Amino acid sequence: MNRSAFWRAARLSVGVSAFALAAYAGVASVAHAAEPQPYKNGWGFDEAGMNRSAVPGNNFFDYANGTYIKNLKIPGDMGSFGPFRILYEVALARQQAILNDAVKHVSDTPSDDIGKIGTYYSSYLDQKHLDALGAKPLADDLKIIQGVNDGKSLAAAFGLATKSLLFSTFSFGVEQDESNPERYTLVLDQGMSIGVSGGLGLPDTSYYSDPKLADKKKAYQAYIAKILTLEGWADPAKNAQAVVDLETAIAKVEVPRAETRDTLKTHNPMTVAQLKAAAPDFDWDTFLLSTGLPKEGLDQRIVNVREPKGIAAIASVLKGADYGTIRAWLAFQLGSNAASYLSHDFGDAAFDFNGRVLSGINQQSPRWKRGVRATNGALGFAIGKLYVAKYFPPEAQAQIEGLVQEVKAAFHQRLENNPWMDAETRKAALVKLDNFAVQVGYPKKWWDYSSYVVRKGDVYGNAERAAAFGWQRDLNKLDKPVDRDEWDMTPQTVNAYNDPTMNEIVFPAAILQAPFFDPKGDMAVNYGGIGGVIGHEMSHGFDDQGRHYDEHGRLHDWWTPASTAAFEKLAARLGAQFDAQEPLPGLHINGKMTMGENIADLGGLNLGLQAYHNSLHGKPDEKKHGLTGDQRVFLGWAQVWREKDKPDSLRRQVLSNEHSPAEARVNMPMHNIDAWYDAFGVKAGDKLYLTPDQRVKIW
Repeated sequence: MNRSAFWRAARLSVGVSAFALAAYAGVASVAHAAEPQPYKNGWGFDEAGMNRSAVPGNNFFDYANGTYIKNLKIPGDMGSFGPFRILYEVALARQQAILNDAVKHVSDTPSDDIGKIGTYYSSYLDQKHLDALGAKPLADDLKIIQGVNDGKSLAAAFGLATKSLLFSTFSFGVEQDESNPERYTLVLDQGMSIGVSGGLGLPDTSYYSDPKLADKKKAYQAYIAKILTLEGWADPAKNAQAVVDLETAIAKVEVPRAETRDTLKTHNPMTVAQLKAAAPDFDWDTFLLSTGLPKEGLDQRIVNVREPKGIAAIASVLKGADYGTIRAWLAFQLGSNAASYLSHDFGDAAFDFNGRVLSGINQQSPRWKRGVRATNGALGFAIGKLYVAKYFPPEAQAQIEGLVQEVKAAFHQRLENNPWMDAETRKAALVKLDNFAVQVGYPKKWWDYSSYVVRKGDVYGNAERAAAFGWQRDLNKLDKPVDRDEWDMTPQTVNAYNDPTMNEIVFPAAILQAPFFDPKGDMAVNYGGIGGVIGHEMSHGFDDQGRHYDEHGRLHDWWTPASTAAFEKLAARLGAQFDAQEPLPGLHINGKMTMGENIADLGGLNLGLQAYHNSLHGKPDEKKHGLTGDQRVFLGWAQVWREKDKPDSLRRQVLSNEHSPAEARVNMPMHNIDAWYDAFGVKAGDKLYLTPDQRVKIW
């Protein structure tokens, strides 16, 4: 996936975070992997995984999942493990089977999708060939970097990064115009936004300044030196220190990650001429022309500059930097970006830092997994077309679409009876909800890869041409109407998202299976699982940022001041609850950075529970398996998030990801819902107990 599309998907996603899926080099294998099992077949909930000795009101996550978590072993090539990751592994195994079939269609320059998939994948698996090449595939790009000696050549190199494996500290892409969602516009980002590691090599600016993370920063410097050494760069150790110093200076002036969530503050459309005035220390003309934008009318092109002050400050830092350091920086970032497509020593170095140091992963994944991921990055929707034909029956689509309508009706009901929202805002909110579009399983039309060139044995070139293909596809959207059938995730992605400018929610095929949804399981569990996830995505349309988009996806403030004040008061109280959570000693959740996801989790669980109650149609709740319906709904939600994390992986998530850790995603929503107290007899004195007036009720 090209850089712009990746940023967009990461920004919108609800589930696993991007860094958990990074590709590392390993041992080649073409054997077919067995599909992992998310949980033992039963009635939809894993009773054996409960810890019935735990008090639900003290730690519901432990009560629902304690035995499972205690016995769960995180595989050596992962930093965390749970349903999202297990289903991701299922999807990988299924895609491997598809790719093993596609390998039969390998040719020197394939012309059809199946041939391109097979040729890309089989070429990637040939580690011996890559080892023989060493750093040679980097030669042309390193020559570009060696020519960076002033502001103009630096801007040109940054522009080329949109369509290659070169690096830019600025993220640049094409998205829907938030002011007018019927058209596309250009977007410029400082590079360190929610969900994206962006323009720096460490996951968050805190890694550059926090003394407690000094060992990570030191290891990063060693990683830089290693990559530069492999590239044959002069004075690698000295340059590595200079690169870390440069990135530290950039980290000091970037807009903090939590502040980049503010949709209104990051909507700053301006002409290119205005951008040049706002950030005069960078050659924007050269940068933009290098990306492939036409020269004619360039000054009047509109760009949404998300963080004008941060971008201007970064430009100032770069203007004052030594160009020897800048060249070393670009060379390192190129090698790091390309490590998966190079000899094993590059891949080993990338794994040692990104895997071992940052996420606590002690084992490289087998080569075939990286091959599946890499092929997905280049030809994801071509694989997706084959995936849904084999693994996603039409009846599953119909079942989920029915559930979506049930959850939507529940939301309509809750909005109509919302006690803190005034009539004017409620009326507009209902219109927005009624206009929600829903897409399930797979897109209505597929990407056309006919112009993408794949060559047998050219692993690095295939990756670069994939980036160029994706970028050109984005550029071609400019000045054309928005395609409302386009997806930001492939069907084989275990995730879901809410797109505010489309006013739609999307559920790829791969997430629509147990334990999120078991068509043969207990429906109360399904309402807590996939029903809660559906509700989560709907609630994103009304979280602290999604609420600013109207029924047409236009960004503006359509709430009355009274409703805004009431909402912000409730959101602040919810944020304070999460701020108090301490997943690791001395490390607290950032309630502001995770606000949107936390509101969506609380809303999603409420909506799943409401939809379950509505499904009874006035009939009394029946006990099944010794549990009431409400209990089964809550347990269904808890089962979805039963994840186990290695400490370094957990630390990385808390510092750099917009999703709260799994335990908080279970306990925090629960203790704000009155029905949970009744269902499990939670009482004063229990650790999670809140008095009724302390419970936050938003959606």
